[in-house]
Amino acid sequence: MNREMESKMKQVFEEMLHLSYAPKKIERLGGLTNFNFKLFNGEEIYVVRFPGVGTEELINRKDESDISWVTNEIGIDAEMLYFDEKSGIKVCKYIEDAVTMDADQVKIPENMKDIAELFSKLHTSGKVLPIPFDVFEKIKEYEDLLNSESGNFYWDDYEGVRKQIYSLKELYERYEIQRVLCHNDPLCENFIKGKDRMYLVDWEYAGMNDPMWDLADVFIEAGFTPVEEIQFKEYYFGRPSTRFEDIRIVMNKVFLDFLWSLWGKQRYACGEDLLEYANERYERAKSNLSMLMKIV
Repeated sequence: MNREMESKMKQVFEEMLHLSYAPKKIERLGGLTNFNFKLFNGEEIYVVRFPGVGTEELINRKDESDISWVTNEIGIDAEMLYFDEKSGIKVCKYIEDAVTMDADQVKIPENMKDIAELFSKLHTSGKVLPIPFDVFEKIKEYEDLLNSESGNFYWDDYEGVRKQIYSLKELYERYEIQRVLCHNDPLCENFIKGKDRMYLVDWEYAGMNDPMWDLADVFIEAGFTPVEEIQFKEYYFGRPSTRFEDIRIVMNKVFLDFLWSLWGKQRYACGEDLLEYANERYERAKSNLSMLMKIV
């Protein structure tokens, strides 16, 4: 942690939270783009998030703040104490006995069930916010950012793949899917198993979306087998999934991989080592797209 960050952390605790700042230890936690710290302050433990460089181009902090307070209210996120909508600095209570999930842990049946129930709780909360998550608007945003960079960062077959993706868009929109509050970026590491329950953290990309996006995303992130996907869907729905739900899940797999491949390319253009990540996402999107074109 640099001096500027520590000075800001001290200011937040003393001036905004009205708490004494007496750090015993500060540990760096994981995160793809942000700077996350575990702060041992007096007898309490907190997590402090500083946004990564360049994330202001990608994230609306006002939206993230609004959604984070709502997810606190419905008991999904860690207890949040402070959120600065301008800087994106966030302070939460540390989750007691926290275990950060990885792909193997997510697929343990007990954890799978807890995550499915957490999704169900979120998706059926009835909370409606004026914060849409439209994957095609996001695609355009990332394309605009890439186009502003010097050089061509696209794949050679990008235009053809994009055309196929947008042909799916027309079919998908005819489904008239009811949008609900979704996380939209459920990395395995965003699930934290605490002493009392499972938590879902990091709401930077949250908004109103097709709930099947969250299922599709966790299936990809954890590398679920077809059998594991069936089990998870039964936990989530309380019954076997329908063909319509299965098609929506595969569609969302294509959409989200295509989107995050562009995100990876944009971060790569900014100097981050995410080219391999972007290429892997792009190739998987094409693979699922090819399969999907045969069944819709």
